[in-house]
Amino acid sequence: MKKLLLISVILTILIGCSSEKVNFSQLQDRNGMLYLVNSEKPFSGDVISYTNGVLDFDGRVSKGLRDATWTYYYPSGQKKMTGNYKEGLKDGTWTYWNVNGTQQGLEVYKFGKMISFQGTIPQEARPDSTKTISGPGGTTSESNLAPATPAKKVEKKQLPIEYERLHGGPVKSFDGIPYTGPVVKHQKNGNREFEGYFTNGKKSGKWTYYDKKGDIKDVKYY
Repeated sequence: MKKLLLISVILTILIGCSSEKVNFSQLQDRNGMLYLVNSEKPFSGDVISYTNGVLDFDGRVSKGLRDATWTYYYPSGQKKMTGNYKEGLKDGTWTYWNVNGTQQGLEVYKFGKMISFQGTIPQEARPDSTKTISGPGGTTSESNLAPATPAKKVEKKQLPIEYERLHGGPVKSFDGIPYTGPVVKHQKNGNREFEGYFTNGKKSGKWTYYDKKGDIKDVKYY
């Protein structure tokens, strides 16, 4: 009888503990997986987060990755957005509301890739927190959970050409056209002799000259 009572008490304690939500700040990100501090096993359980004592979001982590339904809130307690994760990636429908509680937008994801979008996402519905979160692709921040603005196109930096490839007198040309771009000339020992920039075939901007050891000996501006 005593054994049964003891087992019952233990089960009650375990059930009670398992239903408790862990503060998100108690988790550590290790190579894209979430762990409790001092734990060697990826965390599984419900999580919750507060900002200045106000509920920020709650959700679930399974084997170190975000899983199931996650919900984010405005300081008023109104839902900001909610949706599902599967193995750390957005999956299924995500719904967004403005601060007044009016539904504004819907997104549908499949394995982290957005496949459809309706409505608009209010600016205030974008999470402000910078808490670290995890997914199979690595670490990101809560501020990236809402759709990001289109990334600016990164222009590739033009590589310098060897000075010897230019032709002409006062106006240098490349392939018959006055050259615009960076140039470099190397010494016989492989070190740079000088580097600079041409605009419409003429020297422009900063030009740097080097000695035989490769150290700067002079800088000129054109």
